[in-house]
Amino acid sequence: MRNIYISVILCLFSLCSVTAQNKTLARKLYSQGKYAEAKPMFEKLLKKTPKSGELNFWYAVCCLETGDSVDVRPLFELAASQEIVNAYRYLGDMLHAERNIPAAIEYYENFVDATDNDSLCRIYQKKLSEATRYRRKVMNCEKICVIDSFVVEKNNFLSAYKMGSDVGSITTNALFFDDETLPGYLNLSERGFDIYFSDIDEDVELMKLFHNSKVGEEWGRAVQVKGFDTNGNDDYPFMLADGVTLYFASDGEGSIGGYDLFVTMLDTETGRFLRPDNLSMPFNSTANDYMLAINEVANIGWFASDRNQPEGYVCVYVFIPNPDKVRYDEALGFETLQRYADISSIADTQVDEDVVRRARQQLAMMMFDQETKQNKNEFVFVIDDNYDYSELSDFKSEEAKTLFKEWLEATRQLKTNIALLEMKRDEYASANKTVKSDMTQDILTLENTIEEEEQRLKDVECEIRRIEQEEIYK
Repeated sequence: MRNIYISVILCLFSLCSVTAQNKTLARKLYSQGKYAEAKPMFEKLLKKTPKSGELNFWYAVCCLETGDSVDVRPLFELAASQEIVNAYRYLGDMLHAERNIPAAIEYYENFVDATDNDSLCRIYQKKLSEATRYRRKVMNCEKICVIDSFVVEKNNFLSAYKMGSDVGSITTNALFFDDETLPGYLNLSERGFDIYFSDIDEDVELMKLFHNSKVGEEWGRAVQVKGFDTNGNDDYPFMLADGVTLYFASDGEGSIGGYDLFVTMLDTETGRFLRPDNLSMPFNSTANDYMLAINEVANIGWFASDRNQPEGYVCVYVFIPNPDKVRYDEALGFETLQRYADISSIADTQVDEDVVRRARQQLAMMMFDQETKQNKNEFVFVIDDNYDYSELSDFKSEEAKTLFKEWLEATRQLKTNIALLEMKRDEYASANKTVKSDMTQDILTLENTIEEEEQRLKDVECEIRRIEQEEIYK
């Protein structure tokens, strides 16, 4: 019997020795980065001791490094429950990638507090700082109403900015300066006397903002915007009509990812701009966000973002600017606020149907007005079988020319009213009884106005032809 006991003990000792040797060899392969070779060894060891935190951690890392489809989160979680320090950082990274930021922050904090690896500690202190800043911005998300959005090609995103005639214009430097080699964007003031644009500062080899003013018919010397340094690229400027409030995008300090939108104010006494403020979410995201422009008369704004967009495309959001910043209630919780910050659904931001309806009407009129004005000098006016006019200089009679210009402007306004009527009819079709009752008289009045104006313009058109024909054939 004694010999049997001794044999059993020797077998157990032998098995433990083999297991220890295998564990040592697997650990050596792991430390050498030979994860494919180490993985099956850890897998066998786990079958014998499935609750080992170390083995679960090593096996999980091997699966990640070899692209194995094994769900490694439970393995890391078991390792973390046994205070395997490096499991904290892996779990933090996984949760961060899933955008579960509060949980990621907790694991990052655990890792930074427990690790004795100074190099990794610095890396994860930075990740912790960035994640904490992101969470703070989500919790401070501004409450805005997005009335529409347009997905467009990135190289033509300005086509979605139908800002009307109440503000200046935005374009590329290449178009404005007639030089295809120039990068960057430019904002021309409404009266055409001031421009803000980006250009490369050769001292730092970064894009920076510049300002220039026109004196008479000549532009002066461009001056770099002073008062702050983002230590990054600055582009996409837009100056409000007040001449003081400047929006721009930068990928420098304060950005939470790629280009972020900033606002700065001009100190008119010193001629220098104040330190810029990073706009809150939802204007900014971890993607690129840029080119914020506002028509203050219409109270409508635009900004572009490549968040959640395929390569080569951006989404231009059209929103109603707040006179004062309004934030969502933090009690809504991080997950809900993150959806608002992402603008996951523009319908979620539209809490007042009347406000949205009026803003969309205003936007439609502005879009039509801009498109019409862009083409206002493109016309064909038939005088008779012998004469078709396409330029004002074609007119022989000054009286007919003056009357034609008035007719052309009235025709443009008529088309605007027709577009507005169609939009009202569409809204009427989907409205409830109360709204329909309120809209009925407006629609009838607009229909009568259009009908009367159409008849008047037909009469004016005939009069223009009569006057011009008298001048031609006299």
